[in-house]
Amino acid sequence: MNEDILIIKLRDCFTAGYTFPQFCVDNNIKKPLFVAIDERHADFIWEIFVQFKYDKRINPKFTLLNGKMLTLNKGWGLALNLGELTFEKPTEIKFDNYDGIIVLNAVRLNVKSPKVIYLDQLKDYFTKRTCAEIPLLHFLQRHPKVKLIVTNFPKQPQFDAEFTKKLPLKRLELLDKVKANEEDSIPKIFRKLGYNNKDLISILSIPIAKANLDGSTYMVDSDPLIGIKNGKRMTAYQPENYVNKIYFVGTCHHYGANAPFDKTIESYLQKMLNENDLPYRVENESQPYSKRYQDIFYNLNKLNPKPNDIIFAYVHGFQLSHLPFFDLSKAFNGYDCRDIFVYQRHVNEIGYKILAEKYFRLLVQQNFFKNAKFEYPEPPPLPHR
Repeated sequence: MNEDILIIKLRDCFTAGYTFPQFCVDNNIKKPLFVAIDERHADFIWEIFVQFKYDKRINPKFTLLNGKMLTLNKGWGLALNLGELTFEKPTEIKFDNYDGIIVLNAVRLNVKSPKVIYLDQLKDYFTKRTCAEIPLLHFLQRHPKVKLIVTNFPKQPQFDAEFTKKLPLKRLELLDKVKANEEDSIPKIFRKLGYNNKDLISILSIPIAKANLDGSTYMVDSDPLIGIKNGKRMTAYQPENYVNKIYFVGTCHHYGANAPFDKTIESYLQKMLNENDLPYRVENESQPYSKRYQDIFYNLNKLNPKPNDIIFAYVHGFQLSHLPFFDLSKAFNGYDCRDIFVYQRHVNEIGYKILAEKYFRLLVQQNFFKNAKFEYPEPPPLPHR
């Protein structure tokens, strides 16, 4: 990823309140060395320097890798020399003197050490903490008796290379083929499941989204197969009488893309709960828009869960280490994936039914309906800078 974009994404996290001092605390880095190749991004280095001046828990060192003193000229005659460290090349750094070597350019140093942390790795960690873990932990502080579990989605296993080669890369590519009636390009499983082209166009379409004044989005009521009502996707078989709720929050997989509303994870799970006389009502609080983290947390924060309600949260691209985690990466192992995948990394109702069975088994085996308890870590204080 472009260096400027990486820095922009890190600055977004600074704005949200997650800074380098907290990063060092979270990763037990007590003696960090910040390394830049040159002074190209002096303002970015200055921001990090100021963070440590406000938050004095850690005393970092800064250096350039060009043999020159790192000087930040802020105008009005103000020039700051950040320490007295100068190195011509990374091999001159005494790694034993530091807990972490944090590289502020999108380059790889010609050294091998687990202590070296690169700009792209920083972006991934900061985004995960800022956009997912910390908001979830603060939500749990407000609702301490709710059971929240983070999940992922199955990887696309290696199967039938010819079939994989024919899979469209994206939903719109498949939708265009359906509209053009390119029969050979449409996964045959859709025909086996009884869908005609009109049905396929419906379930492959994403509902229109509109913005609320608070910046959140809601979906507009649409085709009966999609089943959008009052801004969210309906769940079939919901009971009128229940004791607690199970919420699914996330993006396209929890939303149930490529399937009618009555064949999503939520609807299949609700049917299983009913058949086993378990008094829980399942709610689909997900959005189909990938990587719009703000939608996930707007949806989460508008909930008013009761004690012992259950929440499954899927945050696109993140495996969160600070929260209970249900690993579904191998959920499709042993199944014929030609009947499951309809375009790259996305599945149909057969896949959703398999996942609903996995969720149901977890809930029963781990005693969620009775005595399951979770201990969640404290989130970092806000603001912590």
